[in-house]
Amino acid sequence: MTPGVHQVLAGAAQRDAITNHALEARAVIREMGIRSEVFCEADHIDPTLAGEVLPHTAWSHRAGAGDRPILHYSIASPAFWEIADQADGLAVHYHNITPAELLWQFAPGIALECQDGRRRLGELAGRVGWAAADSTFNASELADLGFPPASVVGVMRRAPVRHGSPSEETDGTRLLFVGRGIPNKAQHDLVFALAALREAGVDAELRLVGSWAGTDGYRRYVESLAESLGIAHRVSILGSVDDDVLAAEYERASVFLCLSDHEGYCVPLVEAMERDLPIVALAQGAVPETAGEAALLLDEKPPSLVAEAVIEVLGNEALGARMAAGRAARLDDLAVERVAGRVREFVAGMT
Repeated sequence: MTPGVHQVLAGAAQRDAITNHALEARAVIREMGIRSEVFCEADHIDPTLAGEVLPHTAWSHRAGAGDRPILHYSIASPAFWEIADQADGLAVHYHNITPAELLWQFAPGIALECQDGRRRLGELAGRVGWAAADSTFNASELADLGFPPASVVGVMRRAPVRHGSPSEETDGTRLLFVGRGIPNKAQHDLVFALAALREAGVDAELRLVGSWAGTDGYRRYVESLAESLGIAHRVSILGSVDDDVLAAEYERASVFLCLSDHEGYCVPLVEAMERDLPIVALAQGAVPETAGEAALLLDEKPPSLVAEAVIEVLGNEALGARMAAGRAARLDDLAVERVAGRVREFVAGMT
């Protein structure tokens, strides 16, 4: 009998990129005729996913002899080691871990978790028979730790929700960033960039979408920064939103602006490309790989330079045409069916 291939998460939540990937990949694996479930550390399953995602403690009676787990590693979790000890064969899909030094000031608890997660990742290297990663950037980190050569799979996503025409008129330039409210995502730098744009005479606003859970101190800093710069009325912190609201935010945006200091993939860049949004982004981590020619990439991010870049992508027709061609090329490679094909190939190699 072909062994089952199951996925194991540290946490499972609605609108979480890794959770979404695992659920979509499960469907792909089942279409291959292979038994597949998604397990998660028992204490970190969103109640709305009960039944869809199983507690890791269920492995012993839901997985069969010879079944193999794929550990979706973005933080350390006791579930990984408990299941690894029960399984015959082990795979890792690495989604990257934020370096702790980017988090100490405003999120020391999360910094400690990330530090421990990076340390413990190396402990798995000798036990893993198959490795996958979202990006070549992530794959290179695994190689440095002694893991087997990693297949660059990407990230499975749901088809984008579209509204058609925006439901409200938007005046001025609307900057959008989608991502967790946390220091490495650098929402504070987005506020500085907005201030620079407004000083340059651009009627701009900033929309921040994403959860700030566990980072209240950083949120207060971003809010106080906007207040001190006199632009609090032009900064909207929306928090986590549902798919319809997120789609509307993309469709009303003028520019997707990403100044994150660390990204192992960055799904929102792909979502912005799907909506034909011009992108200005800091060339850190996997951002250049994910965005390619679809973005105006910056090597540094002083507010004046970021403001100039935003003005350029909105007003330079030749640059706009180049970015449009870049979007088409990247979206072809990142299309759901292309990623599904890479998932199939990786799983086939495990069975």
